[in-house]
Amino acid sequence: MRLRFLGAMGEVGRAAILVETREARILLDYGVKLSEPEPLFPAHVATKDLDAVIISHAHLDHSGAAPLFMLNGDAKIYATDMTFKLCDILLRDFLKLSGYYIPYEVLEVEELLRRGIRVEYGETIRVKDAEITFLNAGHIPGSLQVLINADKSVLYTGDYSLKKTRLLRGLNPGPKDVDAVITEATYALVEHPERRELERRFVSSVKEVVETGGRVLVPAFAVSRSQEIMCVLEAYNFRDFMALDGMAVRVLDLFLENRKYIDGYQLLYSASKHITRITDRRKRKRAAERPGVIISPAGMLKGGPAVFYAERVAEDPYSAIFLVSFQIPGTPGARLLEEGKLIHGGVDVKVKARVEQFLFSAHSGRSELREYLKRFNPDAKIFVIHGEEDSCKDLAEFARKAGYEAILPEKGRSYEI
Repeated sequence: MRLRFLGAMGEVGRAAILVETREARILLDYGVKLSEPEPLFPAHVATKDLDAVIISHAHLDHSGAAPLFMLNGDAKIYATDMTFKLCDILLRDFLKLSGYYIPYEVLEVEELLRRGIRVEYGETIRVKDAEITFLNAGHIPGSLQVLINADKSVLYTGDYSLKKTRLLRGLNPGPKDVDAVITEATYALVEHPERRELERRFVSSVKEVVETGGRVLVPAFAVSRSQEIMCVLEAYNFRDFMALDGMAVRVLDLFLENRKYIDGYQLLYSASKHITRITDRRKRKRAAERPGVIISPAGMLKGGPAVFYAERVAEDPYSAIFLVSFQIPGTPGARLLEEGKLIHGGVDVKVKARVEQFLFSAHSGRSELREYLKRFNPDAKIFVIHGEEDSCKDLAEFARKAGYEAILPEKGRSYEI
């Protein structure tokens, strides 16, 4: 078995790994890296050379380049039904925002969804001499870990979470006795806070603001984070005004229609009955003016309705902007945290509203990444990707100290297992 890494080496983005057995060529993910002025794509691989493409989950850094395989050839693309449905939403939005730079169109997205092969958690398929098993990764609804067994075995973790959240129960562990593990390292340098304590602090802070007549804007990713924040507020019986806007509304309805992917379905269903869906400008304007909570993409304030709301609460000292995810350096959300400023009408505005960050995460943190690696066969090779350079180095160094052969893959090299 050979591995070739086409992206995600020392960076978060453009995940793509080519696995070659004696007979089969299997591509794990084919994502993009969102950057300015244009998205970055992984190294090229010809469709005719592939027997299977597996999309671990719908986030664009894992799926954003997959429609390229629809331009020619007949690549077989596997993912869960939820992943394909989320891809339909995210890829169309990607085209809308960055279409000038993307070498495919809506027709290819539609073809991907039409021809995609749906798989289930726990299912095993055969591709030539390889048996491929799909395991729940606990990252977002529909996310997969991928186990490939041929003459050797490799487990690709994809993005994963060990922790139970209000929405998902966490991953289904892969087998311990494998020859290689390809692991993410996104948060290898970050210890995530204890989940229930984080929830309590968040809800308490929300109530403080709302009880004094303020508005709380929660910029949140449309997929999973927005719906999880709804569930957290519902779990603590929050009954003041709560609104959901933007793409998060479509994703909520998708989750409600696909119960088997949502472990906290009853809580989500209950929350959906207590939230106001914002579906037009008139409702948006009214929501921005009343005390309560507004959950809206984009999670880093780079666009979406969250920008509209941020401009309206920024100068109100009784209101708040609570960021609930990591903020990439250089984004408006990161600048808000660091400098307390937002751009409004092309002018820097000093934000008078309360600004705080609550690091909810759908990834494993430092301790969880290490805990998961330690469970594997000591002879397994560990390949560390999908993290900034320092994060990948740190996790690889931990693996070496734990007795594993740990590798930071290099572009263009093949690795034999």
